[in-house]
Amino acid sequence: MTSTTMIMIFFLIWTILSIYYYRRGEEDERGLKIYYGILGILRTSWGLGVIDKIGKYRFWQKVGLLFIPVAIVISILTLCTFINSTLGLFSGSIPKESSKPIIFLFGDVIPWIPGIIALIVGITLHELAHGIVARSFNLKIKSTGLILLLGIPLGAFVEIGEDFKKASRKVRGAIASAGPVINILIFLLVLLITPYVLSIPSSLTITKVLEDFPASGVLMEGDVILSIKGKRVSSLSDFQEVVKEIKPEEDITITVIRGNELKTFEITTSPQGKIGIVVEPSKPLVFILETLFWTGVLNLLLGFFNLLPALPLDGFHIWNAIPELVRDLRANSKITEIISRYMEYLINERNLTTMSITIWLIILASILYSLM
Repeated sequence: MTSTTMIMIFFLIWTILSIYYYRRGEEDERGLKIYYGILGILRTSWGLGVIDKIGKYRFWQKVGLLFIPVAIVISILTLCTFINSTLGLFSGSIPKESSKPIIFLFGDVIPWIPGIIALIVGITLHELAHGIVARSFNLKIKSTGLILLLGIPLGAFVEIGEDFKKASRKVRGAIASAGPVINILIFLLVLLITPYVLSIPSSLTITKVLEDFPASGVLMEGDVILSIKGKRVSSLSDFQEVVKEIKPEEDITITVIRGNELKTFEITTSPQGKIGIVVEPSKPLVFILETLFWTGVLNLLLGFFNLLPALPLDGFHIWNAIPELVRDLRANSKITEIISRYMEYLINERNLTTMSITIWLIILASILYSLM
């Protein structure tokens, strides 16, 4: 599906939502609020029942608190990576295209449908995790919703009531850490699932024959591979295993289906042990693999980005909780109290707000530089 088609679909959805909520009026705080004609915040009650049912268990409080040290470690690594990549970007060692916002990569680098599914999974579970942990601490959830740009979803949110501001910094840190850590766990889950998906039986079709390689002039695009070196190839994992065993300048046989005919060819591999073909499984399996791949990648990016210590990102609340966490390590301990006091001097809302402004200015400068 082309980028133009997808943008037209999103714009149609945006028009329908705008007309629908305009007719409803302003009597309900839920609904679509439009800013500057292009940016919208859609507040709904969707998911509130699920959050209430799952979040009623105090077990999630312990999970949220356990996530905080994990999130802190990853957040520090993220900040260091952010600083190094920024220095590399402006020094020229990193290509400036790498700083383009994710939305600009759709339709070019990221396929639309798998990419949108990946974003929906990542954003939905991220916000759901926030809501469940917040509910376990008896905080009120006002609404759930989407942030839209002319109908294109830029993000989702769970709107927590005013009692979030009154909660202890440790509780706010637990709620904030739940979202990014869930995203990283989704990435790890994708890594575990992918090998099993690669083993799903599927025909493998040659989609490209590289020039100046042994397969050139022998194999053709559209050939369906049956076996290599006498070993049956019925899945991507089979193909990977066989290819690993191929040696440089080795004489091998490849059996393919071409049209309605069965053909066997003898090929001598290149000095690097290459044949020179690109294969692709069935279309449904390609779709599943693309969706899995981008679900893993986008969840990893979403988790890491949200751990930057900058408002309104989750990393701000996680870092803000560090002094309180240190103080609570050992009750009535003078040592932890002294350490916590010094950390409070360095890590507080005023200093974190200054850091937030700096980080967002760097991000804005990086984006503008990438678009020049």
